[in-house]
Amino acid sequence: MAVKIAHDMGIFALLSQTTSFVTCEDLATEKNADVQLVGIPWSAERIIRVLVCNGFARELNIGQYAPTDLSRQMTERLTIATMDSLFIDILPVIHKTPEYFQKTGYKSPSDPTNSPFQYAYNTTDSCWDWMTQHQDALGRFNTSMEGSRDRIVHWAQWFPVQTQLLDGAVADRPLLVDVGGGRGHDILGFMERFPSTSGRLVLEDLPSVIEDIRSLDSGIWRVKHDFFKPQSVQGARAYYFRHITHDWSDEHCQTILKHTTAAMEKGYSKVLIADYIVPDLNAGPKETLIDMAVMVWCTGFERTRRRWMELLQSVGLVVTNFWLPEGNTKGIIKAELLDTPDTPEQDVEAYPMARISHDPNF
Repeated sequence: MAVKIAHDMGIFALLSQTTSFVTCEDLATEKNADVQLVGIPWSAERIIRVLVCNGFARELNIGQYAPTDLSRQMTERLTIATMDSLFIDILPVIHKTPEYFQKTGYKSPSDPTNSPFQYAYNTTDSCWDWMTQHQDALGRFNTSMEGSRDRIVHWAQWFPVQTQLLDGAVADRPLLVDVGGGRGHDILGFMERFPSTSGRLVLEDLPSVIEDIRSLDSGIWRVKHDFFKPQSVQGARAYYFRHITHDWSDEHCQTILKHTTAAMEKGYSKVLIADYIVPDLNAGPKETLIDMAVMVWCTGFERTRRRWMELLQSVGLVVTNFWLPEGNTKGIIKAELLDTPDTPEQDVEAYPMARISHDPNF
């Protein structure tokens, strides 16, 4: 709360602009606020006190404050969009979630048109349809997704792209299809790391998202696509889903993936899913927090190895590897078409994850 108020008051902007320090009077004057709201000089109370103890500002002396790396980050466009999306769009849903579960008998939501989101906003639209009708919210969401990608080590820096994708790829065919890839931040990162690839790079998303792209390298082919409809790009080397399947129930994921498998070429095409792989034992705070978030926002959930393998096999795919950085629970699941429909079920216990000797903040 204090961070959002500080942003709205322009405190982070003032902190980041100073070459020495600012005072509580300076901070209050920016929005004609009461000095006591910001903090009285001799005790650094209220807003600035919260900022200081959480690393958003540095206290040099009584009533004198300097910026930190964190306060400077709070002035960046991507960070602002993420914060605004949380406070304006997501927190109202979180606030209503306990009441929703009381009224529904604490059943796990699976219908994307009947969840805490619909209860909070009094709508029957899915969160995705709702955002297309609320362009401010859609803009905040898409920009925040850029931010989540911008703050991580790109998967192409640690995933064995050469051996798993480029080797054996046919030059005049689509190489990588980024399904539901937003404004193209991820696939652009791939292009920057592999600029000389001859296969076509494809970005797919809904028309409203594709039309909102202001700039994107001309080497990336933009395709307006609803992943609940047949995949138009046939025979690509890889179909890449980043943070897509965790937004949907198994039933909806099966629809998405069946359209994908229909476009794949056996023995050539692959599915790459970049998402959390929840440990069977002692799951951590990050993946469990995200699991709660997608549950209330869109009835999605994070999956364990077993759930991933069951889901993919149900649509005719077989997991060939889990690529997971050391010390992390977010990785890449690689799957290919089954050789035969009656391939025996995979034994998850005899299927260890391929740990990568790199620890990026993926």
